[in-house]
Amino acid sequence: MILFTLKDGQHLVSVARDIVESLFSDRRPSLQPLIQINVKAGVFVSIHDCSTGENILRGCVGFPLPRGEFYSSLKEAAIAAATQDPRFNPISKEELDRVVIEVSVLNLPELISVAKPIDYLAMVKIGVDGLMLSWGEHSSLLLPQVALEFNWTVDEFLSNLCYKAGLTPEMWMNKDVKIYKFSCVIFRESEPRGRIYQVDGRTSE
Repeated sequence: MILFTLKDGQHLVSVARDIVESLFSDRRPSLQPLIQINVKAGVFVSIHDCSTGENILRGCVGFPLPRGEFYSSLKEAAIAAATQDPRFNPISKEELDRVVIEVSVLNLPELISVAKPIDYLAMVKIGVDGLMLSWGEHSSLLLPQVALEFNWTVDEFLSNLCYKAGLTPEMWMNKDVKIYKFSCVIFRESEPRGRIYQVDGRTSE
């Protein structure tokens, strides 16, 4: 289990914000990594537009498994979330004043072992568990906060996991499909460049 203090999380989000904003200037990122956060963990960076009062996703990219030095992964995820998410246009400089940055640090995923697929419904906790799917060449991942944002049931969470992998919604009922779950430590800006807080597993703040 990965343990982070609020101070650690505030630094992670500040670094991610600094990296994104440096894309629109000639300067290099100015914030330095904290040595004690050099952990082996997956990481995702999410960017939301909050200018309308709603949190509209503008980019979310990351790595579910540890891959080298943690801050290198954070930097790569922040840049990709801002510029390379294939679902969205790259963010613009003008958007920096209206987007909030969120960093999710992932614990290692664990295969959910079930006697029959219907048992998944009792083994996934909305708002606590993120999910990964693997079946042949198909794979997908949904962070735990996504199910909360859309108010999904476990059934809907699993169906959307399949849909994201390019499968039919009911494929999670196939016994050959592997489903993994993982937990996250999530830190987020309350507003653009605002207070950074730790997101509770079942609430928005």
